[in-house]
Amino acid sequence: MNKLTRQGARNLTVTIDRIASTIQENTSLLGIDPKIAKDFAYRCDLISDAVETTAVTNFPKSATEFPSSEIGEEESGPLVDGETTTDLDGQFTQKEFSELTDVAEKLAKAASALAGLAPKPVEDHGFDLTM
Repeated sequence: MNKLTRQGARNLTVTIDRIASTIQENTSLLGIDPKIAKDFAYRCDLISDAVETTAVTNFPKSATEFPSSEIGEEESGPLVDGETTTDLDGQFTQKEFSELTDVAEKLAKAASALAGLAPKPVEDHGFDLTM
């Protein structure tokens, strides 16, 4: 008898989620009542959960895949010799380089104001719904 694998379940649920998101985000384009689209997305989520649960039941992760002896084990890292260098003091503080951040914030505010005026782009999740 065939069993649903974790990877197979993931492939299926990704597609189900794409379809549900496409329908829920494009109700006017598709001519669907938003309440029905929301209910459809909810039911797709329930189906995805059931499929994932079935795959996990079919192929549970065993405890040997995560050896407990490695938990909390110290790893080697950079050596600290206690010597402090002052060559780079203040180089990474960004105290003097805040102008770019200010400009970026102003641009983000302007873009969000313009986004309210522009029509919302179609989120078709790769289904090519429009021309």
